[in-house]
Amino acid sequence: MTSEEIARYIDHTNLRPMATKKDIELLCAEALRYRFAAVCVNPFRVQLAALLLKGSGIKVASVVGFPLGATFPR
Repeated sequence: MTSEEIARYIDHTNLRPMATKKDIELLCAEALRYRFAAVCVNPFRVQLAALLLKGSGIKVASVVGFPLGATFPR
């Protein structure tokens, strides 16, 4: 299996609660460069990731309350 084929199985992830907009932009740029299957981000970064990856075929995944309850405030 080539590295390009393996990349299609990788979810590139940044779930740090303090991840900045720039961190997510870098995450998505790397996903585009290496053609990863998806990026996984905290819920409040989904909209940004979806915008950055629009039309690329790379999926956006998220989590609920992981790790440390990093989710939308009530």
